Amino acid sequence: MNALHSHRPLCLIVLGYAAAVTLLLGSLSMLRDSVLIVSGFLLISLLCAVFALCGYSLYVMLALRPDRLCHYLYHALRRYLSRERLLQALPVLLLIPIFAASFTAFKAAIPRLHPYTWDSRLSAWDIALHGGTTPWAWLQPLLGYPWMTGLLNVSYHLWFFLFYATIYWLAQDTRRPLLRMQFLLSFVLSWIILGSIAAMLFSSVGPCYYGHLHDSDPYAPLMAYLHEANHHFPIWALSVQDTLWQDYQSRRASSELGISAMPSMHVATAVLMALLGWRVSRTAGLALSVFAMLIMLGSVHLGWHYALDGYAGAAGAALVWHAVGRMLRTGSVSLSTAGAAAPCMSKGGLLS
Repeated sequence: MNALHSHRPLCLIVLGYAAAVTLLLGSLSMLRDSVLIVSGFLLISLLCAVFALCGYSLYVMLALRPDRLCHYLYHALRRYLSRERLLQALPVLLLIPIFAASFTAFKAAIPRLHPYTWDSRLSAWDIALHGGTTPWAWLQPLLGYPWMTGLLNVSYHLWFFLFYATIYWLAQDTRRPLLRMQFLLSFVLSWIILGSIAAMLFSSVGPCYYGHLHDSDPYAPLMAYLHEANHHFPIWALSVQDTLWQDYQSRRASSELGISAMPSMHVATAVLMALLGWRVSRTAGLALSVFAMLIMLGSVHLGWHYALDGYAGAAGAALVWHAVGRMLRTGSVSLSTAGAAAPCMSKGGLLS
């Protein structure tokens, strides 16, 4: 009951959002796709557990070298997988797939709720904000090398794995209840406020698709460069962009991830991870801040977003993070285990 009570705010937000999306978009096809997405995330959770066990086993074999490896691993896992840890992890591991399925369904439906009409304005504001030049052109002298583009492309795709690893770690963390809940609540609220509401209000496709909707395309040279760089290093973003656009044109967007540019949720989530990192350790904060910067640069250089999308995502995520933190500190959101949080939030590494 304590585990359920401590996750009550997260449960109310996730299930409320899922119910709202279902009422707004509800259909048998959406339900079918949602089941597939939930199953996929549950499978990822299982794979994360397998990879974590393999990694730990390799560490024990190389660093600790016990006489009886299986015996050592068995007792180490029994100590780690305590009843408290499993009960704390279960609500998160069940809620996140439900939230992901609901968000995916809503994002795919954005063009049906509000057609893509904001790109010309966002592009004009982006250019005006950067001195009359598109931000990608400012970055091209620094980033316009195939190997650099390839590096940003890898970083951009690494985002999903790092983000999911963070969720998986926090699901099992029992030492930092307030910090843990601050990230989880900030994540779902930012994706609801920024990734759903703001994305629908500012419905847009981004620079890589600008030419599909407008005759004059200031991003055509960027896309031409990316296709040229693809001959030297595989730029996976191009194939993903083509798949998403083909899906949108075929009006089957509910079965895919959908298209939405403003604001950038890649940047928003990377900023949340950096803010979390600084609360864990200086090393983690610095590393995740560098990663957030790479995501911001990649979002522009790979044609996914206007720079303005990233600025809005970063600012919005920071505001949500600080608002949730204040509510948790003042007791506006209660946690049954909050009393243990104070001594745990400022010490300890990434492993609990």
